[in-house]
Amino acid sequence: MIDLATLRKFDIFKGLTDAELENIQSIAKLEKFKANTRVFEEDSLAMKMYLVLKGRVEIRLKKAAGFMPITIDVVGPGEIFGWSAVTNPFTFTAGAWTVADSELVAINGEVLRKIFKINNHLGYKVMMQIAAVISKRFRSLSKKMVELLPAQAVGGERK
Repeated sequence: MIDLATLRKFDIFKGLTDAELENIQSIAKLEKFKANTRVFEEDSLAMKMYLVLKGRVEIRLKKAAGFMPITIDVVGPGEIFGWSAVTNPFTFTAGAWTVADSELVAINGEVLRKIFKINNHLGYKVMMQIAAVISKRFRSLSKKMVELLPAQAVGGERK
């Protein structure tokens, strides 16, 4: 079982009471992955959200507007990925691959959504943190896409 002190290390659970965090704890499971292992594939059904305890995970986009696959983020201890498990249409928008041996906390997305429905306050707090992660990833992807475009496509020369 994942202890409360471990869950408290994640910003996503910032501001939760012990009782609220115990709801999360009850559905949190430890999963271990060797380096260079696919955690999930882009466009697959998003069943779990993940928290990184140890290791590093690359978030990769393989369908980047006709370009070669690109890494849009690398997440490490204290960070989350797989937020698609709690956001409609519950399909992963990118793939995830370990780049080091990793220990991840896996949280069942369907059960987590039910907890959010029962406790809107908890759901709001967690979803605000997830929104911050989504915003960070979108900025990272936007920056990488601009870097890949020819200078003429973005209105001038590259310096």
